[in-house]
Amino acid sequence: MKKLVVLGLLLSGFLFCPNVFADDVQTGSTVYNLGEVLVLEKSEQAQNVTTVTNVSEETIKQQGARNVAEALNQIPGVNVVVGNKGQASVNLRGFTQDDVKVLIDGVPAHESYFGSLDLMQIPVDAVAKIEVTKGVSSALYGANTMGGVINIITKKGGDEPFTQLTTSAGNNNTHNVILNHGGSAGAVNYWMTYGYRESDGFELSDDFDPNNVWTGLGSEHNEDGGTRDLSDYTKRSFNGKIGIEPDAGTEIYLTFDYHNNEKGCPTESSRYWEFTKWDQWHLNLAGQHQVNDLLTVKGRAYYVDHNDTLEDVSWDANHTTGRKWFEESSYDDFTAGGEAQGYLDFGPASLVKIGASYMKDNHKQQDLLDDSTFSVIMGWEQAGFLPEEEYEADTWSFAIEDEIKPLDKLAIVLGCSYDMYEPVKAYDQDVPDKSDSFNPQAGINYDMTEDLAFHASVGKKTRFPQLKELYSDVSGGNPNLDPQKAIVYEVGASHRLNDNINTRIAYFYNDIEDRIDTVTLPSGDPIYVNIGESTTQGVELAMDMALWENLMLGANYTYQDAYDKADDTSDEVRAEKTPRHKVNVDAGYRFDVGFSAFVQASYTRDQVTTYRDPVTFMDVERDLDNYLLLNARVSQNFVNVWKKFSAELFAEVKNITDENYEEGEGPTPGRNYLFGITMAY
Repeated sequence: MKKLVVLGLLLSGFLFCPNVFADDVQTGSTVYNLGEVLVLEKSEQAQNVTTVTNVSEETIKQQGARNVAEALNQIPGVNVVVGNKGQASVNLRGFTQDDVKVLIDGVPAHESYFGSLDLMQIPVDAVAKIEVTKGVSSALYGANTMGGVINIITKKGGDEPFTQLTTSAGNNNTHNVILNHGGSAGAVNYWMTYGYRESDGFELSDDFDPNNVWTGLGSEHNEDGGTRDLSDYTKRSFNGKIGIEPDAGTEIYLTFDYHNNEKGCPTESSRYWEFTKWDQWHLNLAGQHQVNDLLTVKGRAYYVDHNDTLEDVSWDANHTTGRKWFEESSYDDFTAGGEAQGYLDFGPASLVKIGASYMKDNHKQQDLLDDSTFSVIMGWEQAGFLPEEEYEADTWSFAIEDEIKPLDKLAIVLGCSYDMYEPVKAYDQDVPDKSDSFNPQAGINYDMTEDLAFHASVGKKTRFPQLKELYSDVSGGNPNLDPQKAIVYEVGASHRLNDNINTRIAYFYNDIEDRIDTVTLPSGDPIYVNIGESTTQGVELAMDMALWENLMLGANYTYQDAYDKADDTSDEVRAEKTPRHKVNVDAGYRFDVGFSAFVQASYTRDQVTTYRDPVTFMDVERDLDNYLLLNARVSQNFVNVWKKFSAELFAEVKNITDENYEEGEGPTPGRNYLFGITMAY
């Protein structure tokens, strides 16, 4: 693979003339609109009553994002956090990713057991845009959207055949190769993306202190500096789709998305884990047809398969240290389901949307223990493979929503959903009773002038327990859990000051009841319970500016107050990994000679995490240091003398100042860089 990277860089010297410049490198793709859940050309008002942020392919490129987690980190109200297996997830307005519905082209993208997905494992190579809906999302998104919806929408082919190759290399033997090809032939459209990424891991900051009590030697992370232990990875991905568009009102597409990864888990020293296998693929058949001026129908059927194998690699060559938990743990998950929607367009006065969805989550796991495993020594289990465990649950949602326009400037959106969760299999435990929830919501959007608009929304949202929360022996599963419920409020405004400056502001308030969290029993064992309630309130401010023809500026600020409270106490504690202040700034300039430079800055302040006191077994709050991160990307575009080829040489640097910081799960990457070339035909 290293040879391919070098070959790509050498080819640029022969194929391209450095004296002829292009405005921009070709993209050759468009947005796969069937990847949207809603029929947006009909349902624009449903998004205007709350905050929806779109991260475009161009923005992803300018930021040098390599995976979905990195692409989301500059959005107001979003904080990307790292878990105890090195997995990346988002905190959205104080909601954890368990409370957020993540989709790839409208298909639920999660591991059935955990109900969430490691966003660091999803590259952006095939991504056309990422749509983040905060607050009251449309009722047609179905259940488990308490914190919002993140939809990762991929590319489809353009009008002409197009091929693009990107090769890049960076520090610590980092190599990437991405190949795109797509186009159209009559009514048929197709697209393919293949990506290969590998790295020996990331370097820690030169300012990292091995004697730090929280992250250095002797801490639970036991780091001595240099390359972060077990931060290496190899990632392979493929995204392909083929579709037919016989007329302007009909589309049918089949999409296949595949990820084959291996990675270490840079976590605690007592948990030297490595994913020797992390595979996930989904098959998605989607279609849309406008029957007549009154009725449009849309449907989707999908199957998602997830397999991973987590190994304990802390066993030394002499077998003297012993396994800490298990030798090997394998998960075999699948999610299958579908949705159907109908849109009744009664003209400007009303648009009625009706939707139904079904999803089956199935999880199988099997653990391998050996004679040196700590649990065997303690007499908890026998050596060898444990019996295979299987858990399964069905989720149903039925929704109706109406967009009403009593005035040209006023739109009202009223909706509700009935969601039902039914456990089906529980291995050796009793199957819990099914639960259901009725969730009403409402929103308004008022255009005071052409440049000034106000919106407000309120809705009830429900998140059902995950399979892990119901059944896990290790984490404290509790089959008697109730669903989490939240009332979500938002008011906001958008103002276009002139043709070059747009501003937005939103105030949000979330009131969560029956919050699912773990408590520690007197025995020291954890258990999931409906511990109490949480409240989050805050303000988001954003501004986009194009001061001159080639200069672009963007800035946003988020203030959040997030607190958790247990039922049996009036004491409130700060929600962890939810910074009170976060500022993001983007700046870019395109020179007339094809040279571009982009810089991103992100400042995080006033954030807390918790750690488990080894004596009292109680969670203790700890303040995290404030930090400022700077990233940059520069590029030079060229065009071939025959006008058929284009190319872009680029360089990217993350954490330019080599900031030494952490977010509660050990030391994070210091300065790292990447150099590469993109060639298109």
